[in-house]
Order: sequence, then C-alpha cells, then structure tokens
Amino acid sequence: MKIGGHIKEIRISKGFTQTELSEKSGIAVRTIQRIENSEVTPSIYSLNAIGAALDVKLNEFPIDANGGKFEFKIVISNFSNLFVDIKSLIIRNWKTLLVLIILVFGTLFYKDLKSLLVISNDNSIISISTINCGSKNECDIELLKKDNKGKVLWKCIIGGTSYDRASQVLRTKDGSYFVIGSTSSFGKGNYDVLVVKVSSEGEILWQKTYGEFLNDYGLRIAAVEDNLYQIEGTKQICKTVNVSNDCYDQEWLFKIDESGLVK
Repeated sequence: MKIGGHIKEIRISKGFTQTELSEKSGIAVRTIQRIENSEVTPSIYSLNAIGAALDVKLNEFPIDANGGKFEFKIVISNFSNLFVDIKSLIIRNWKTLLVLIILVFGTLFYKDLKSLLVISNDNSIISISTINCGSKNECDIELLKKDNKGKVLWKCIIGGTSYDRASQVLRTKDGSYFVIGSTSSFGKGNYDVLVVKVSSEGEILWQKTYGEFLNDYGLRIAAVEDNLYQIEGTKQICKTVNVSNDCYDQEWLFKIDESGLVK
C-alpha cells in the first residue's frame, strides 16, 4: 500500500476528518487529499507534520513510488542514519538513477531550456524555476533576473500555501514577462492553469487562473497575434464529478490578451 493509503487508514481509525487533520498538522486540505489519493508524493516536512498530528511515525513506512513498477523504499529512523540510507539507495539502484539523470538532463537542455530562461538585449538573463518543494509552503515559483556576470538584479516569488509549479517565462513587447505554470494554491480546482504578468522590475502586475474543479495544467505560452497570446495546457476530463480511474487529460488551447482576458 502506498503511503497515502496508510495515512488515510490511520486518519479514519483515529476519527479525524481531512479538515481536522489539516487544522492539526498545518497542511492544506487539498494537499492532504492529493496525498491520500496518491496524486503526489509527500515531502519529508508533510510526513513529519501529518505524523505528529496523528501521533505516528510515518517515516517508518516504505514509500512506493510507482505502483510496484519501480520503487524506492526509504526508511530513515533518525537523522544519523540519513547518509547510510542514501548510500544504500544509490548502490542498489545506480543503473536506474544514471538512466534517469541522462533522461532528465537531455530533456532539459534540448527541449525545455528555452522555456525556462530568456536572454535580454543587454545580455541579462531571466530564468524561472520551481523552488521550496518540501518546505511548509510546499512548492513556489521563482522568477530571477541576473546580469551578464551572474549577479542577481531582482527576484520575484510566486505562490501560495500549496503546490505551485513553473512551466515557462515569455518576454512581451513592452519588456514585461508572462509566467505560466500550474497552481493548487489558487483557483477553482485541484490544479489550475496559472498565468502571472511581471514588470521589467520584478513586480507582479496581475495574476489569473484558468480551469475548473479537476486538474488543469499550464504548459506553454506564445505570442500569436498583436496583443494576443496562446496558452497551451491540458484539461482533465472525468466521467464523474471527482478524480477517478476513468479520467484522462485532453489538450487545451485558448488565447488571452495583455490583461489576461480570454479571447
């Protein structure tokens, strides 16, 4: 059984609702829902916070990463064993880890690098990344500007109390930036498409979400006409009102103007 299933069983056995567990642990309700549904792998912070609220040691349960197809089983009884556990993990799975590293770096440098950074006329670099995963705020989006010597000129942090993930940054004609990604901190559903417009000085001009109750993800943005931008993402389609095994992701294209209005 996955760790989310263990958490759900323990919560129910102790008579806690998801809302009560959220209040006791400080973890957002939607994050607890996604953990129990095995939609995300909980961070160490989340495990410790939920474990303390339930009065159990969750880090003693093995974490099943992929439904039995491939799994890392990590048990850290205390901090002194951390490096021993990591070493054992690497020794047992070094071939698979090497393949994963090659695939990740290959995909990053040959496909996604242009989506993650923009080089300006003055040779300054604007980059976007997902940060703080595993902290109290789970994941945030960081927009960072550096000069041609690597000095940080400014940075802009985007996000709320749950998972916020970066996909692309695009420079507009007026010198500002469009940031596109996905958020579960804001919007109507589990995940929504997130678009943020940031000024050339790193100030958030506006922030909007697009989507409904289920999982909608923002992937790319491109200028297609004067003052119009096309958003490429995915929209989750389910036969029921809730996420289930009958759900699938459908390509979703729509256009917005400079102010974020759908056209």
